[in-house]
Amino acid sequence: MEAPRHPHPYPPLKGEGGVGTGVHIPNEAEAKALLAAAGLPVPPGKRVTSVEEAVTAVQSLGFPVALKALGLAHKSERGAVRLNLRDVAAVREAANALAPLGSGLYVERMVTGAVDELIVGVTRDPIFGPVMTVGSGGVLVELLKDSATLLLPSSRAEIEAALRRLKLFPLLDGYRGRPRGDLTAAIDAILGIAGFVGEHADIIEELDINPLIVCAEGKGAWIADALLVTAGATETRELEHV
Repeated sequence: MEAPRHPHPYPPLKGEGGVGTGVHIPNEAEAKALLAAAGLPVPPGKRVTSVEEAVTAVQSLGFPVALKALGLAHKSERGAVRLNLRDVAAVREAANALAPLGSGLYVERMVTGAVDELIVGVTRDPIFGPVMTVGSGGVLVELLKDSATLLLPSSRAEIEAALRRLKLFPLLDGYRGRPRGDLTAAIDAILGIAGFVGEHADIIEELDINPLIVCAEGKGAWIADALLVTAGATETRELEHV
């Protein structure tokens, strides 16, 4: 990896930052609340504690919805996610099944009309500082291994160039008559994610967005799942009030 071309603008993180050494991992509802408060594109959602609360929440969110058990890693692999729920009966059935699995439930308006799915991850390199990876996302991310790496801060042009280097970029560009993805919204979201980490670089250890769902042109790009790791519970509370 080449050395940065610009001075490093972000302060170092507090502590060493390894999992199990004083870090804090907010659940998905908490992480998304922080991202939404920062103006990032998060679908409307609500944390609930019971089946009846989940049923009530969908009345304001609208259908279809996704329902997830909170407090679990690798939710898809553990059967802790139900997608495309289209009526109250489906929500009630899913909530009854998922409620015993975690520490609560998160019901969220389902993103429809996806053209492509991206992963956006930011980690702290001990030499280069914040490093962002963008790539083909979704459940096949480890199999595809299709990604590009950027040092932060990165410009809009650098982010677009990184996306265009991906093997699956043609899917975003209207491959074989498919709808073109909202590339502008995707770049806006990635810039916002990078900026969020930069603003809180003394607190955030890691941020993984997978997937960032890119819809057709004019329909936006949406953070469908988020994993946030902070330097500790105290620092996370501070971040909530920034």
